[in-house]
Amino acid sequence: MRNALHGIGSAAAAAVLTEGAWRYGLFFDEPFYRLASTLCIGGLAVVGIFGWQRMRADRRHSRIELTDIRPAVSGLLFAALLYAFALLHEPASVLGTLQQAFRYCAYAAYMLLLYAGFGPRGRRVWLSAALQASGIVVVGCALAGWMGALSFPAMIMTTGDGRVSAVGARLGGFLQYPNFLGAAALAYLVWSWLLLVRTGTRWVFGLAACSVLPYFLVGLLTESRGAWLAASVVWAAGAALMRGKGRIGWLLYSGWTLLCGGAACRVVVGAGLRGPGNGTAGGATVAEALLLLLLFAVSAAGLFGLRRFVHRSETKQNAVAAWAGWVLSIAGLGLLLPPAIYGRMTVGSTGGGTAGARELFYRDAWRLFREAPLFGRGGDAWRSLFAGVQSQPYVGNEVHNGYLEVALDLGAVGAAAGVVIMAVLLRPVWKSDRTGLLPIGVLLLHAAIDFDMSFGYYWLLLTSWIVYYSSGPDEAKEVAAAGRVGQRGRRFWRGARAATLAAAAACFAAGALLGWRFDAAARHREAAAAVSGAARTAALRAALEANPYWTRIRLELAVQAPPPERAALLAAGLRYEPQSVPLLWALGRQSAERKDVRGAAAYMRRALAADRFDRDKQTEAVVTMARLAQELRADSRFAEARLAANAAEAFFDGYESLDRDYAANDRRFAVSAAAKAAAEQNRQLAARPEALRPFPQE
Repeated sequence: MRNALHGIGSAAAAAVLTEGAWRYGLFFDEPFYRLASTLCIGGLAVVGIFGWQRMRADRRHSRIELTDIRPAVSGLLFAALLYAFALLHEPASVLGTLQQAFRYCAYAAYMLLLYAGFGPRGRRVWLSAALQASGIVVVGCALAGWMGALSFPAMIMTTGDGRVSAVGARLGGFLQYPNFLGAAALAYLVWSWLLLVRTGTRWVFGLAACSVLPYFLVGLLTESRGAWLAASVVWAAGAALMRGKGRIGWLLYSGWTLLCGGAACRVVVGAGLRGPGNGTAGGATVAEALLLLLLFAVSAAGLFGLRRFVHRSETKQNAVAAWAGWVLSIAGLGLLLPPAIYGRMTVGSTGGGTAGARELFYRDAWRLFREAPLFGRGGDAWRSLFAGVQSQPYVGNEVHNGYLEVALDLGAVGAAAGVVIMAVLLRPVWKSDRTGLLPIGVLLLHAAIDFDMSFGYYWLLLTSWIVYYSSGPDEAKEVAAAGRVGQRGRRFWRGARAATLAAAAACFAAGALLGWRFDAAARHREAAAAVSGAARTAALRAALEANPYWTRIRLELAVQAPPPERAALLAAGLRYEPQSVPLLWALGRQSAERKDVRGAAAYMRRALAADRFDRDKQTEAVVTMARLAQELRADSRFAEARLAANAAEAFFDGYESLDRDYAANDRRFAVSAAAKAAAEQNRQLAARPEALRPFPQE
């Protein structure tokens, strides 16, 4: 019966991980609401069980390790509280801040559920099964999409830019982002190598042996050089950590994987370009598919053969042979890899485009950080504000550095707290099994050069491996140590634990409620998209009532609302996003429709200050104010017409000052023909004395 319950828990964990990947890696908030709310409810239930057990337990025997909130879980809850605290400092986005707090509550709840189900060392095999099952499904489906056996939106990123992809296609899988898929696949690869080295059972070894080649092949097909670099650093650390037979196995198993992976990549590298062309799938030939299956079998059989060699008595000759075999495998990898992939690996092969873009992001992020260095600008700070500080016209909704994003959100105080939280998360792994830092290290290193931390799937993977490698502390030693604490100390720790349980319960309850309301708003918005007229307006009003912080709903409702209500509806949104360019622009348009020159110019000026490299808005500002000048002149409102003409001229001058070449996209940021024509008409109008009367003299 107990094994059946553990099996159910393992299947549930695998389902959560797989769904997290399938829902685009939980990058977008709307698909995450329902799952996160469910996790928070589960976390609340576990806290309730813990509290009930403590109330019933005898005081002398109340020190039950499983009824404590682990420090790692408390650390994630503290991160949620930091974002909640950011609401007091006028965040750039109230919704973004609440969503980040909600996310960390969900991650803490998931980690608590894992500790409750798989905390003792005897149960961690069930967590291992969940991780392996989910990893095989996620990576296997990505590979099936590359081969044309599965279709999924944006599964393959195709491009003709050699700086982005040497092959012309990069595998993104369910995550829809090749770089993060590469990091996840290679983290799984490192973990599988650890299982090969350390497992004592044939079935665990066999499962790992069958999965290493798919993990490595997917990692190659993503063309993520950052993931390759992170995995290489971690591999070197693993070689340094291992001793004796462990190091021999590490060298031989990894070397054989590299050799088979190079051959497999050469076989299927072109399949990603043969799909329908919309990135939903690739298309391999039957011969390529059969040859790939053969390589999978050869890879697994070779690993079983190497296992016999590794299990021989440890000798110096075996160690030398292992190093020699690894060097030969590297040489073989270089010969077998397709020229495009091999070229992608070489330094400077892509012109340094992505590295240059990241340098630009980081420089602009530093400018944004200096605006609020102590406490930051709240959740989604970069996404909300980057357009106002960008020095060149690039598309960069993500800063491509998870740690820097935390610093922008929470400032130096939050960044320092984040270091402590990360130390708390990793400390039990360091104490229990330091090799567990290897797969975790791939994720942590890659997050320093990309926005992996924005994906909920990243945190599900990270916390799963932390729980796996920190499970099973010596409970008897903990109880014995607690017994040496005096009566006063026991009362203190009992009170501290009770306070922690109460705080965790409050966080999970708030997270569940917030997620329920946000999910209700998303469902109302989906319903509005399917209807029209009064029904659409009613659905959008219901969505806004459930989530008044969501700017997108407010903009959509403003289109449906009666004209007298629109301006107030839009202006109310500035309380939650004071620098929202879409809101400011919509308010500028509303003012222009009412022929309110001062209002239109003021709102458009604020919007352009926050997004100056938007050519469409720059053009619209000039055209709108020039048209207003003509309309007001026709209405004999000459003073306002002059104001509109002056505003049009000022907007055009600002637009024209940006007209030059930029390195960010290797093209000119040019003034549009429509803006030039409107500016010329405006100049001709202003040049005629009879067209615009001067201001009355006082």
